[in-house]
Amino acid sequence: MLSRMYEHGAQTVTELARSTRLSRPTCEEGVAELLAQGWVAEGAAPDPAAARQPGRPARRYEFHADAGRVLGVDVGAHKILAMVADLRGAVTVARRIDVDPDLPARGRLAAMGDAVTACLAREPVADRSPLLAAVIASPGVVDARGRVVLSNAMPELTGLNLADELARTLGAGSVDGPIHAENDMRMAALAEQWRGVADGVPDLVYIHAGHRLGAAVLIDGRPYRGHRGAAGEIGTLGLLDWANSYRRLLAYAPGGTTGDATLRVFTDLREGNAQARELVDRFARDLATGVAVMSMTIDPTLVVVGGGISQAGDDIIEPVSRHLADLCLFPPEVQASSLGDESVALGALRYGLQDVEGRLFGADGAEWASS
Repeated sequence: MLSRMYEHGAQTVTELARSTRLSRPTCEEGVAELLAQGWVAEGAAPDPAAARQPGRPARRYEFHADAGRVLGVDVGAHKILAMVADLRGAVTVARRIDVDPDLPARGRLAAMGDAVTACLAREPVADRSPLLAAVIASPGVVDARGRVVLSNAMPELTGLNLADELARTLGAGSVDGPIHAENDMRMAALAEQWRGVADGVPDLVYIHAGHRLGAAVLIDGRPYRGHRGAAGEIGTLGLLDWANSYRRLLAYAPGGTTGDATLRVFTDLREGNAQARELVDRFARDLATGVAVMSMTIDPTLVVVGGGISQAGDDIIEPVSRHLADLCLFPPEVQASSLGDESVALGALRYGLQDVEGRLFGADGAEWASS
């Protein structure tokens, strides 16, 4: 019954009995129990046309999105972003702290703690429902226990267990569920499928090109970790020359920020500058080579280009797609991300929501919901 209300919105007892094939008395008992537990709330009044029908309008019941919350945290080189969402995924509060990329590990974790604490404190006390899952994401190879096995982007995090660090920040007993740590690119890919250009796409390759280059894979709607959590770490393959290719692009406008450099090269490209065109085409070719390797391995429906470079839109998508057409047997569609720098935190929220949904509606969901 609860999954029916979650998937299809407000339902009457009669509608629930019909769809679940349970007796009306059983549905009435179930709804009453779910109301008492807080998982269900009485829905909005029926539409005016239904209200004009003879007799009292049937009560409607809906999944109570405020019955719990999830927390998603992006620990990046240049920012910490914490978000809280209800059980429908609506973001209720967010807190961002910009940080120095050279900040030591303890300073970065302290900033993470400040962002999380500030984020949670912004919710009115009366509205604070239980925290049912928390997910923290960062660059690098993260194992199933939440330990950063290796992080080239932020070496100071290597060896730390981010799930444990977040648990210490939140305090004992503060989360009525698991605390996960994951790779940031996999979370960004999940966000694209949930709220971005890959909505509903089951298999995709996500490429991040910003302050660093990285990739991730979703298969059947799930982030693919691999045996050691290193799936998608293709950017470390020297043969691709991704890092040098990006440096060459940024060297076009030295002295400014990464954003200034990319803005300049693409602005000049649009104005017909031959050097800018050559640099962008070379970068697109190098990017497409790595994408082709991944695409011919899993044959994805879509490739999403994220990170700062995605702001160039068609100016980067067109050359990448053109080079892919020469490299792949069946070149995939390529699109630019629409989520900006919120993608990792949003993906962390979605990862937490998937965990809650599995406990609520999976094989043991009924038992968990009634415990």
